[in-house]
Amino acid sequence: MTYKTLALRREGRILHVDFDNAPINLMTIEMVGELFDLAGQLVFDRETSVVVFGSANPEFFLAHFDLNDLFRTMSDPDVPQSKYDDINVVQALTTMWEALPQVTISLVDGVCRGAGLEFLLATHMRFATLESRLCFPEASGGFLPAGGGTTRLALQIGPARAREVILSARDFDGEEAAAYGIVNRALPADDICGYVDDLAQRLAARSAGSVAAVNEVFTKVYNRAVDAQFSGFGVENNAMRTLLVIPAVQEYLQKFAALQDAEHELDLPATIAAQGDLTTAK
Repeated sequence: MTYKTLALRREGRILHVDFDNAPINLMTIEMVGELFDLAGQLVFDRETSVVVFGSANPEFFLAHFDLNDLFRTMSDPDVPQSKYDDINVVQALTTMWEALPQVTISLVDGVCRGAGLEFLLATHMRFATLESRLCFPEASGGFLPAGGGTTRLALQIGPARAREVILSARDFDGEEAAAYGIVNRALPADDICGYVDDLAQRLAARSAGSVAAVNEVFTKVYNRAVDAQFSGFGVENNAMRTLLVIPAVQEYLQKFAALQDAEHELDLPATIAAQGDLTTAK
C-alpha cells in the first residue's frame, strides 16, 4: 500500500502509520480518502494486530482539517460525502477506525488540533509528549468540533471537562491532556517512543482470540452508549451545517485559510487572539 499523505512501515505484526502531509500535516480530503482505504484493507488483514500512528513532522501530529478543503466539501459536488445523511464523512471515518479489530495506538509529539484531535479520540490508546499541544479551536470561529469530537470527548472525559476544552479553545499540553483523560499518559520526549514501541510489541504478542474477547466485552459494556454516540453525531452534524453557512463564520474562516502555515499554526490560539475571535473580529 502506497499513499501520498501517509507513510507506512511494517514491523512484524505491527503497522506503523506516520501522517506525512507537508508542510504542517493538515487533514485533507485526500488524506481522509487514504485513511478510509487503509481501514478497508485492515478489516480483512489478519497479519496486522497493532497499528501505531505517528508523524513524519516533528512539530505537527495533525494540525486540523484544511479549511480550503472544508469549503470544497460544502460547494463541490465531486467531493465524496458520507453515505448517511445523519453523519458526515469525518464522523464516518473515525467510527470506522474505532471499530477495527486491530488495536490502534497514537503517539503525539507536537500539535494535534481540530479534526486531528477528533481522529486521535477514535484510536484505542493515546500517548503524548509533555510538550505536545492538543486543542479544539472551533469555538473561536463560531462553530464546534463536528467530526465526532464533541460527542467522543464528552463520553470519554465527562461534560464538564469537555466544555472547558471545547469552549476555552486553548492548547492543553500533554500533562494536562493526561490528567483529563484525553490521552492515556504523557511522557518525556526521550522516553515516549521506547514506551510505545514496547507496548506495541507486547500487544502484538497477544493472540487474536484474546484481543477479540476483550473487544467483545467492551462492546457489550458500551452497547448502550452507541445510540448516545450516534445521537450526538447527528446533533454535531446538523449544528455544523447550520453554523457554517452563517456569512460571518465563512468570512472568518476564509481569513484563517490564508494563514495555514507553520508560522501561524504552531501557536494557533495566539494567532486567533491576534486576529480576534468571532465575537470580537472586525
